[in-house]
Amino acid sequence: MKRHILTLLVLTAILAVGCVKLTHDPIHKRYFQIVPERTEKKAATSKGVILKVRRLSVSAPYETRELIYRECRNRIESDYYNTFFATPGAMLTTGLRKWLRESNLFTHIIEPGSMVVPGLTLEGMVNALYGDYSGDAPFAVVEMQFFVVDENTAMNDVVFSGDYAQRIPMTEPDPAALVQAMTEGVQTIFADLESDLSKADLE
Repeated sequence: MKRHILTLLVLTAILAVGCVKLTHDPIHKRYFQIVPERTEKKAATSKGVILKVRRLSVSAPYETRELIYRECRNRIESDYYNTFFATPGAMLTTGLRKWLRESNLFTHIIEPGSMVVPGLTLEGMVNALYGDYSGDAPFAVVEMQFFVVDENTAMNDVVFSGDYAQRIPMTEPDPAALVQAMTEGVQTIFADLESDLSKADLE
């Protein structure tokens, strides 16, 4: 009988310890967004072209809401507790369309599914979006590739293409600092793309 009582007391103590642990604050997830801000003046005149902007494709393994880190020995880590609020493809496409609308470079910026017939179509690929922690100093790495296609031609002629890459230094390997550096990289790439499109013969 005493053994049964002792066993019950031990089990009660174990459960009590377990209950105490459950009162600790859980680890909360943090959500981030890349929101590029265009600060330059609008183009004085537009090209007189309606531009359709397709959703940006994102290379694996970067098409995930979790922040991605590249570490030494080619190791890649994803951060479950620090994530984007939306997928990179959706988030960056929204930012690019807004950026180009504000540039006044084109008559209209439309999305796939619009009843408006575009003159040209912009397609893009995000080839890299990660924090590089493999060296002594951390960097945010952003790489993108863009094509402008004339879908009114028989072969969907490519009338413009450009590759863009940014490595933005960070003061520390912190998720918030990483997203801020990524945002700076995206802003620079969008600004360079706008500049190149303004110089291209697209009319």
